[in-house]
Amino acid sequence: MAVDKQYESDIEAILSHRLDNGADLWTTPDKRLIKGAPFSTLESVMYLLELGMKPTEPVLKEAAELIFSTWRDDGRFRLCSKGSIYPCHTADAASTLCHMGYVSDTRLQKTFQYLLDRWRLAL
Repeated sequence: MAVDKQYESDIEAILSHRLDNGADLWTTPDKRLIKGAPFSTLESVMYLLELGMKPTEPVLKEAAELIFSTWRDDGRFRLCSKGSIYPCHTADAASTLCHMGYVSDTRLQKTFQYLLDRWRLAL
Protein backbone atom coordinates (compact mmCIF):
# COMPACT_ATOMS: atom_id res chain seq x y z
CA MET A 1 0.00 0.00 0.00
CA ALA A 2 1.66 3.19 -1.19
CA VAL A 3 0.28 6.18 0.71
CA ASP A 4 1.85 9.17 2.41
CA LYS A 5 3.45 8.06 5.66
CA GLN A 6 1.58 10.83 7.50
CA TYR A 7 -1.76 9.13 6.64
CA GLU A 8 -0.83 5.53 7.46
CA SER A 9 -2.22 5.65 11.01
CA ASP A 10 -5.49 7.18 9.73
CA ILE A 11 -5.83 4.44 7.16
CA GLU A 12 -5.09 1.77 9.76
CA ALA A 13 -7.75 3.29 12.05
CA ILE A 14 -10.36 3.16 9.29
CA LEU A 15 -9.41 -0.40 8.36
CA SER A 16 -9.63 -1.43 12.03
CA HIS A 17 -13.37 -0.64 11.94
CA ARG A 18 -14.20 -2.74 8.88
CA LEU A 19 -15.97 -5.43 10.96
CA ASP A 20 -17.74 -3.10 13.42
CA ASN A 21 -21.18 -3.38 11.77
CA GLY A 22 -21.27 -7.18 11.89
CA ALA A 23 -19.90 -8.02 8.45
CA ASP A 24 -16.75 -7.20 6.52
CA LEU A 25 -16.15 -3.95 4.66
CA TRP A 26 -18.05 -1.74 7.10
CA THR A 27 -21.44 -3.27 6.31
CA THR A 28 -24.05 -5.25 8.20
CA PRO A 29 -24.80 -8.94 7.59
CA ASP A 30 -27.85 -7.89 5.53
CA LYS A 31 -25.79 -5.45 3.40
CA ARG A 32 -26.73 -2.06 4.82
CA LEU A 33 -23.90 -0.09 3.24
CA ILE A 34 -24.87 3.25 4.78
CA LYS A 35 -25.27 2.16 8.41
CA GLY A 36 -22.62 2.80 11.02
CA ALA A 37 -21.51 6.38 10.46
CA PRO A 38 -18.81 7.48 10.48
CA PHE A 39 -17.64 4.02 9.39
CA SER A 40 -20.23 2.91 6.85
CA THR A 41 -19.09 1.27 3.63
CA LEU A 42 -19.52 4.34 1.43
CA GLU A 43 -17.98 6.73 3.94
CA SER A 44 -15.00 4.50 4.70
CA VAL A 45 -14.21 4.01 1.03
CA MET A 46 -14.29 7.76 0.46
CA TYR A 47 -12.05 8.38 3.48
CA LEU A 48 -9.50 5.87 2.20
CA LEU A 49 -9.51 7.41 -1.27
CA GLU A 50 -9.12 10.91 0.15
CA LEU A 51 -6.15 9.74 2.20
CA GLY A 52 -4.44 8.54 -0.97
CA MET A 53 -5.25 4.84 -1.10
CA LYS A 54 -5.48 3.64 -4.70
CA PRO A 55 -8.70 2.04 -5.96
CA THR A 56 -6.60 -0.93 -7.06
CA GLU A 57 -5.88 -1.90 -3.43
CA PRO A 58 -7.54 -5.24 -2.63
CA VAL A 59 -9.77 -3.82 0.12
CA LEU A 60 -11.12 -1.14 -2.22
CA LYS A 61 -11.63 -3.60 -5.07
CA GLU A 62 -13.62 -5.80 -2.66
CA ALA A 63 -15.61 -2.76 -1.53
CA ALA A 64 -16.41 -1.89 -5.16
CA GLU A 65 -17.67 -5.44 -5.71
CA LEU A 66 -19.81 -5.14 -2.58
CA ILE A 67 -21.29 -1.82 -3.74
CA PHE A 68 -21.96 -3.19 -7.24
CA SER A 69 -23.63 -6.24 -5.65
CA THR A 70 -26.43 -3.88 -4.55
CA TRP A 71 -26.97 -2.54 -8.09
CA ARG A 72 -30.34 -3.21 -9.76
CA ASP A 73 -31.00 -3.71 -13.47
CA ASP A 74 -32.94 -0.42 -13.59
CA GLY A 75 -29.83 1.48 -12.46
CA ARG A 76 -30.69 1.95 -8.78
CA PHE A 77 -28.61 0.80 -5.82
CA ARG A 78 -30.32 -0.87 -2.85
CA LEU A 79 -28.06 0.23 0.00
CA CYS A 80 -30.46 -1.06 2.68
CA SER A 81 -31.88 -4.56 2.59
CA LYS A 82 -35.40 -3.39 3.50
CA GLY A 83 -37.42 -0.30 2.79
CA SER A 84 -37.45 2.10 -0.10
CA ILE A 85 -34.69 2.71 -2.59
CA TYR A 86 -34.04 6.44 -2.64
CA PRO A 87 -32.41 8.36 -5.51
CA CYS A 88 -30.03 9.97 -3.01
CA HIS A 89 -28.74 6.52 -2.01
CA THR A 90 -28.22 5.65 -5.65
CA ALA A 91 -26.41 8.95 -6.22
CA ASP A 92 -24.14 8.32 -3.20
CA ALA A 93 -23.21 4.83 -4.42
CA ALA A 94 -22.60 6.13 -7.95
CA SER A 95 -20.45 8.98 -6.65
CA THR A 96 -18.33 6.61 -4.59
CA LEU A 97 -17.82 4.28 -7.55
CA CYS A 98 -16.94 7.23 -9.80
CA HIS A 99 -14.27 8.29 -7.32
CA MET A 100 -12.97 4.73 -7.55
CA GLY A 101 -12.62 5.01 -11.34
CA TYR A 102 -15.74 3.18 -12.51
CA VAL A 103 -17.32 6.14 -14.33
CA SER A 104 -17.29 4.28 -17.68
CA ASP A 105 -18.77 1.07 -16.29
CA THR A 106 -21.94 0.19 -18.21
CA ARG A 107 -23.87 -0.29 -14.97
CA LEU A 108 -23.05 3.24 -13.90
CA GLN A 109 -24.02 4.55 -17.32
CA LYS A 110 -27.46 3.04 -16.71
CA THR A 111 -27.49 4.58 -13.22
CA PHE A 112 -26.71 8.02 -14.65
CA GLN A 113 -29.61 7.66 -17.06
CA TYR A 114 -31.91 6.59 -14.22
CA LEU A 115 -30.91 9.66 -12.18
CA LEU A 116 -31.33 12.01 -15.15
CA ASP A 117 -34.77 10.56 -15.85
CA ARG A 118 -35.80 11.12 -12.21
CA TRP A 119 -34.54 14.70 -12.38
CA ARG A 120 -36.49 15.37 -15.58
CA LEU A 121 -39.65 13.97 -13.99
CA ALA A 122 -39.20 16.33 -11.05
CA LEU A 123 -39.15 19.42 -13.28
